Amino acid sequence: MTHPHEHLVDGTDHRDQCVALVPIFAHLTPSERHDIAQRAHQKTYGRNEQLYGAGEQNPTLMIVHEGRVKIYRISESGREQLIRILCPGDFIGETSFMGARESDHFAVTLEDSKICALHRDDVKGFLSSYPAIAVKMLETVSDRLEQTERMVSSLTGDDVERRVASYLMELADASGSDSLELPLSKKDVASYLGTTPETLSRRLAVFEDSGWIVQQGRGRIHILDRAALAAL
Repeated sequence: MTHPHEHLVDGTDHRDQCVALVPIFAHLTPSERHDIAQRAHQKTYGRNEQLYGAGEQNPTLMIVHEGRVKIYRISESGREQLIRILCPGDFIGETSFMGARESDHFAVTLEDSKICALHRDDVKGFLSSYPAIAVKMLETVSDRLEQTERMVSSLTGDDVERRVASYLMELADASGSDSLELPLSKKDVASYLGTTPETLSRRLAVFEDSGWIVQQGRGRIHILDRAALAAL
């Protein structure tokens, strides 16, 4: 049964909005998306709440409706290694319908978030009814694998300065401006880049002293010399 708080003032179900955000469902008709939305369960989480952890079984496909979720693993040395950040429209748990396997990572909210969850059995049914969803899902998983392979290659082959420089330019390209804002705390950025917050701060200070960037506080950075960063 749908609860009153799940509807907007105009009668639109929050779950419809959630499903409409997801690229793998974008090609479906509104009525088809509504059919999927009716099977979704929405839950609100506070900041730093764990959705699930390593060693647990997650039988759902989780879609971020509002907020952000970080996905990370714990290395053998006990250090947190950030894998990716999920924003509205992103999903996690795509392997949940492939079998009852334990997770090898943690999913934790970075801020107050709303998550829509679809059970494994429902996902299997949707894949049968709408085969194109499976194709889109495979494309997303393939893109994530490619991104992970690039990061692994960077971690094993590039020094920290080059990783930091490449990351800044990726953020600038994504924002379409040389003025950017770190989307994460320096601790999380350092984890993602395979370094420490202290080393990250030192490298940014070196870039600034070299006249390549200007740090403007609260994670805001302006790139002054792209060519110098690219040449590292």
